[in-house]
Amino acid sequence: MNLYSEKDVGYFSNARTDIEPLLPAKSSVGLRALEIGCSGGHTLAWLKKAGYCNWVAGVEPYTDLAVSGGVIDQFFKLDIEKELPDIAEHSIDLLLCLDVLEHLVNPWEAIRRLDRLLKPGGTLIVSVPNLRNYHIIANLAFRGQFTYTDSGTLDRTHLRFFTRESAIELAQTAGAKLTALIGTETDRWQKRLLTRLGLGDLLAKQFLLSARKPTLASPAGFS
Repeated sequence: MNLYSEKDVGYFSNARTDIEPLLPAKSSVGLRALEIGCSGGHTLAWLKKAGYCNWVAGVEPYTDLAVSGGVIDQFFKLDIEKELPDIAEHSIDLLLCLDVLEHLVNPWEAIRRLDRLLKPGGTLIVSVPNLRNYHIIANLAFRGQFTYTDSGTLDRTHLRFFTRESAIELAQTAGAKLTALIGTETDRWQKRLLTRLGLGDLLAKQFLLSARKPTLASPAGFS
């Protein structure tokens, strides 16, 4: 049974413009981006329209995506845990894994394999739900409930769950170094208060993280 076939059409149709603060600076030549779990390709189309990328490709096992009109340059309908897209190693500047890793059996191994495609100095951007959100904790601690739903942190298609620390560990699995982390709902006054108490993550529904792959070491005698 494919649980994704029961999803509302909106599940596959949002552009993730909230990642913009984590994106590398725009360049005259543009970036090459690959999105894992690209759904309808809306984020990739936005990246191209906004001038961040001049070439974009997506991977999605549950929908079909037309490559036409010069918007999406390449599409691969495959399971990333079973095979990699046919893209040259070290050719991708920007690798996006947005609300996808929690659906995988082994997201750590997926990140390690995908790292082959990312250029030295390239950027990985990850988003995962925050299991430490106060709704989840309160329902579990006071009501004994850990009930799966059709969407959200306890989406019934989620196989893995993350907190801030485990999300950072995931993003750095292949050796990339964390460069930024954003918890959602950062503008609420309750968030600012709880942050002072070291409990700011209780309001975050999701974490957005960027990590930079190390550049290759220069040969001896060169800088």
